[in-house]
Amino acid sequence: MTCERIEELLSAYLEGELAAAERAGIDAHLAACAECAELAGLMRETLAATAAFPQIEPSPALLARLYAVPEERAAKKRLFRPVFDWLARPALQPVYATLTGLFIVLSFVLFHPEGRGIRKQIDVQFHRGLGAVEKLYADAGGLKGEIKALSANVIRSFDTLGLPGGDEKNK
Repeated sequence: MTCERIEELLSAYLEGELAAAERAGIDAHLAACAECAELAGLMRETLAATAAFPQIEPSPALLARLYAVPEERAAKKRLFRPVFDWLARPALQPVYATLTGLFIVLSFVLFHPEGRGIRKQIDVQFHRGLGAVEKLYADAGGLKGEIKALSANVIRSFDTLGLPGGDEKNK
């Protein structure tokens, strides 16, 4: 047998778990190899020293506390699990992506060295857009009044011409 093989089997040899043929092979190798015999001696001393350690049984209170640890963790997970499940829904991914983009733009605007000029340009563009919207609303209101006046003139014209459509409306 090789020294590597002896090192693999030495623990089982010392605990008496090997067959007689393997034990005989190891005995022959230990008689011939001083290094493996020294290793076997050290392992015997270690086994004897650990056998002298007292075996202590944990108290029932300690066992109860140890067994309660996984249950407490599971209870905490059950408490917060619905919140995390709701936040991890795939339907919210576009919202998260949009918020991330918004935060990036916002941080650029707020913390850029030339942020004051950027904010001023945003303010100017916003007010230009607001003015354009107000103008559209004003034009729409004026156009609405013009359409009403035009429709009233058309109806009056039909009435004065005496066309059949005009008299039927009054009856």
